[in-house]
Amino acid sequence: MPRPLWSGSLSFGLVNVPVALFSAVRDMDIHFNQLHARDASPIETRRVCSADGQEVQWDQIAKGYELEDGRWVLLNDEDLAAAAPHKSQTIDVECFVRECEIDPVYYDRPYVLSPRDEAAARAYTLLGEGMAKSGRVALGRFVMHAKEHLVSIRPRGAVLTLTTVRSAEEVRSREEIAEAVAAGAEPSSEQIENAAAIIAELEVSFDPSRYKDEHRAHLQRIIKRKQKGQKIVAPKVQEEPKVVASSAPDLMGALQESLARIRGEAAVGGDAKRKPARRRSKAAVQGATRVRRQS
Repeated sequence: MPRPLWSGSLSFGLVNVPVALFSAVRDMDIHFNQLHARDASPIETRRVCSADGQEVQWDQIAKGYELEDGRWVLLNDEDLAAAAPHKSQTIDVECFVRECEIDPVYYDRPYVLSPRDEAAARAYTLLGEGMAKSGRVALGRFVMHAKEHLVSIRPRGAVLTLTTVRSAEEVRSREEIAEAVAAGAEPSSEQIENAAAIIAELEVSFDPSRYKDEHRAHLQRIIKRKQKGQKIVAPKVQEEPKVVASSAPDLMGALQESLARIRGEAAVGGDAKRKPARRRSKAAVQGATRVRRQS
């Protein structure tokens, strides 16, 4: 079990549950160090003043906020400490809301809460089962890494998960994005029906084990081959089929062609919905890509 990122209590009403916070995800990216290609010596990063080229020590570095006129406001550790939130070892549940009311765009980082001891397990389980039965999730606040976070707490089976929630200022409004949509871009009912038919044909049950990090796996294979002294040759980049842009694309024709290709593959390969690992052929992908580009 990894070390907890935070330890404290989860408080709802008059009930306090001692909990520990762990990251719910793992970093699986392949990381590289910068080395001198000649002798594989590590490359050092130094902090240098742009004015005189001299190296600057940590105790001589200040944080600066740039104003609109280009001037700087310098802040030291005491200044930043004055703005820091009051440290607390409690996650205070403020309210409970329906999970469907939270747009997923507000979710940020996922964590897992664990009871710190056997005595806390009963209250921990009680909160999880209570939320599962009511169909509600908890919203609360707590301080971690000198920053106050709004969080959502919900049951995931027998485990309580905690996800930090972005503020309204961090999320672009739908109205802001909707301004880019042309007023005359409303599709016909027949086009919508064909698009819905394509979606239905490609529908499968979500299985996260189906979706692998192909780039990481390929990179690992390259690293093993390099370790054995093998030469790596990058494949030639294949040119994508040219798509002629049109001010009035034949959306209906593209939708009907895409649907015919997908149904044709299903007829040859069997019922697509009975094959959860079914992959789309290159032709189907290109057909769907043309629809997106032309629209």
